[in-house]
Amino acid sequence: MKRLAAALLSLGLLTAACSSADDTAPTTAATSPVTTEAPAPAATAAPSTTAATPAATEAPASTAAPATTAVPQHEAEAESRSESSEGSQAGAEPADPLGAAVAEWMERTGAPGLVLAVTQGGAEPATFAWGLSDIATGVPMTVDHHVRIGSVTKPVTAAVVLQLASEDLVELDAPVAQYLGDDWAPGYEHAAAVTVRDLLGHTSGFVEYAFDVQFYQLAAPRLAEQISPEEILQFAAEYGPVAELGTERHYNTTGYLAAGLLIEAVTGNTAAAELRSRVFEPLGLQHTYLTPEEFPPEPTANGYVGGTIGYLMGPLLGLTSDNQITHGDAIFVDVGTVPSDFARSAGWTGGGIEAQIGDVALLIRGLFATDILDDEQVALMTAGHPMPDSSYGLGISTDEILGVTIYTHGGGVPGFRTIAAYAPALDLGIALTTNLLGLEGPDDVGGLLESLAPILATRGQQ
Repeated sequence: MKRLAAALLSLGLLTAACSSADDTAPTTAATSPVTTEAPAPAATAAPSTTAATPAATEAPASTAAPATTAVPQHEAEAESRSESSEGSQAGAEPADPLGAAVAEWMERTGAPGLVLAVTQGGAEPATFAWGLSDIATGVPMTVDHHVRIGSVTKPVTAAVVLQLASEDLVELDAPVAQYLGDDWAPGYEHAAAVTVRDLLGHTSGFVEYAFDVQFYQLAAPRLAEQISPEEILQFAAEYGPVAELGTERHYNTTGYLAAGLLIEAVTGNTAAAELRSRVFEPLGLQHTYLTPEEFPPEPTANGYVGGTIGYLMGPLLGLTSDNQITHGDAIFVDVGTVPSDFARSAGWTGGGIEAQIGDVALLIRGLFATDILDDEQVALMTAGHPMPDSSYGLGISTDEILGVTIYTHGGGVPGFRTIAAYAPALDLGIALTTNLLGLEGPDDVGGLLESLAPILATRGQQ
């Protein structure tokens, strides 16, 4: 347990890695965490759509919002909260320090809910849930809810491309046009020269479309329609390069959509089928899906957007007050009131995975601690870019914290913010997701992980 404690303390020093962003309503204080076994997967279901009324919308305020009383998940949790409150009033340590720390963070940030998973040595993850999945209905967040993990999808896509390279189906330094044809990025001035390695290492020069104002304008009239990766590549190509090809690292999801198309071109299968057969199934992930080719069954957590992103979403997407939910001083965009087809198709192999949090912890560990990748492939994936202060390799960031190497990636999509990390020396994987996008600075999920690490370490020693 001492090694586990050291690892968690090291993990706590991380900040959120790259994501597609970095990549509302009454909130509740956290309930005590519970461990729950995930159910067997059910049949996939297509996302529902809701008509949006184009109009100006009131700008969301700060994400900070006072928390209300937590919704109990069962009687034992309510009892634990009572003990924690009594201990705090008496000046003693709270009976549930993990729940107390999460409650303080949720109160400060206004985050409605949070799920957390920790796994070591391939063991079944310990999973925890706090707060609400849906503010309007009062449905509590549970570890059985599926969440959108955004750019944590990228290391999975990179792993599949590296597998294909080891099978001599792909050459990392070959031009992408060799596999996708000359018109793969129509009008992009560097299309003939961009390599597969450029896609995975973010040196293609493409714009990050995910939170670009022009892309929001493209999305606004078609929120209830899916968008294809080819359309997004055309958007990025017409936008033009925003960084020097081949040498300057500029984080973007565009290259990972091209990587998905490459996977399909060389295998003859859908990207979802390849990710499932090469990663999800070997790792025993029964609650993980790549949208928009497949969707998780219910329950799916509802998401919210605040902060600067929430402020911009309303006017750019033509939302109304019907798409907002208020609590205290905070106004959030309620993602559940907006058609999801466009958003759930835009990420695909760069940010489309939806999963239960226990699977996410197993996933980040499994990429590096199983035979999904060999040592040479892991070395390729984790070698940082030579740019100063850039530890991002081919699909993952690598950090050296207190002598412990950490592989990490963050993810941000409308309604959700995630961080996943793996410490190879300790064979430890951790993942957490909140159903609120728009957190900034120390209030982001990396800062939360820092505050929780010592508490998790203490729990591990008990």
